[in-house]
Amino acid sequence: MGYLKKILNNCKEVSLLTLKSKEEQLSLQQKFELKFHKYFCKCCKNFEKQSAQIDKSMKAFFNSPPLKASDNFKEKLKQKLK
Repeated sequence: MGYLKKILNNCKEVSLLTLKSKEEQLSLQQKFELKFHKYFCKCCKNFEKQSAQIDKSMKAFFNSPPLKASDNFKEKLKQKLK
């Protein structure tokens, strides 16, 4: 029962495993612990979804062309800084 309790009650470790799984291959035991915990834990399931959304947003942000300020905006900014 101690092993089962460890798997179910350790959200901090599961969140780290979730992030680690995006960077490298997890062991079979780690994969099992991750899936088993998320089966019962709504918070960790949500964390995984939110983390994926953040990754997707960051990729889109850094892969988009840089924003350029218009000449009109630049002039107004210069006036305000004087």
